[in-house]
Amino acid sequence: MYRIYITLMEVMAAAVFIIPLWMIYHKICFHSWKRTMIYMVFAFYMTAVLALVGFPNITLLKIEVTVNVIPFIYMIPDFANACLNVLLFIPFGFFLPTLWEKFRNVKSTIVAGLLTTLFIEISQLFTGRATDIDDVITNILGTIIGYYIACWFTKAFTGRVLENSKQSDFNLICGSVVIIMFFFQPFISNLLWKMVL
Repeated sequence: MYRIYITLMEVMAAAVFIIPLWMIYHKICFHSWKRTMIYMVFAFYMTAVLALVGFPNITLLKIEVTVNVIPFIYMIPDFANACLNVLLFIPFGFFLPTLWEKFRNVKSTIVAGLLTTLFIEISQLFTGRATDIDDVITNILGTIIGYYIACWFTKAFTGRVLENSKQSDFNLICGSVVIIMFFFQPFISNLLWKMVL
């Protein structure tokens, strides 16, 4: 429960930047309130993911290399955490194919899940957290499950999908979230925590 509370605080701090920025994006490139709002939900999801995994920020950088490349060695004893990692990436696998046509085949979605997970795991080298092959496995499993839920939900992507969305929108959203979480969000987060504590 405490992790959820912390994550909500981090997402609120990021929202200070995401909401006005998305209003600008709406005028410049999204051109649809529906698209803008759905993209904002995806941005908040990505923000929550980065907050949960301990993404580094400009105020807290600490290089400490702890790497586990032997699969399943820690997954069995910490099965609950492995399940949470799977759950964390199910929405990722769901959002991608329902929002962007490029990801409406399982291979593209898996590659996106793998690249995102590798980015997160490599970034954890700068936070003092462990980089773990088990996280890569569980995150990709979650992405695959999310993809097949999206496939079922949209009846093989024939309905309930966002039309005319561009790959550049995906890149813009992910890039913006990473920049906000690394450079700007920590300062608002510190202010929020000072107000609460």
